[in-house]
Amino acid sequence: MEKFPRVRIALLMIEKDKILLVRHRKGEKTYWLLPGGGLEYGETISECAKREALEELSLEIALGDLLFANESIPSDKHRHVLNLYYQAKVIGGQIKLGDEEVLAEAAWIEIDLIDELTLYPNTKEILKKVAKGENLSRISLGNLWE
Repeated sequence: MEKFPRVRIALLMIEKDKILLVRHRKGEKTYWLLPGGGLEYGETISECAKREALEELSLEIALGDLLFANESIPSDKHRHVLNLYYQAKVIGGQIKLGDEEVLAEAAWIEIDLIDELTLYPNTKEILKKVAKGENLSRISLGNLWE
């Protein structure tokens, strides 16, 4: 069986020094991540972003610019994910979690508090820089599997 990398579109939404995060629960493990999901064959990045925001959070969004990218490849190579991080803005709807079992919570979290969270992939430092309006000199963060 031939394997291919999965492409995940992640949405970075910041309002009033808060970032929108989704908490996932898998068994005993809980962690936070940016809203988003897998790009489907034949789907544009914009279509994927809008679909995922609706499915996961019941929100309508406007997709902005690509901010940065990273790969997630564990040492045993059982998976390979290319994460593409885009700015996004909420333009409609109210947060209501989708039906996926892994979805535990969605919340606007103060940027200064993200260090206290388990965030996958661990993009805390670059998220704080983006939130402060810093220009990024490079957009590829390499492999961030933990």
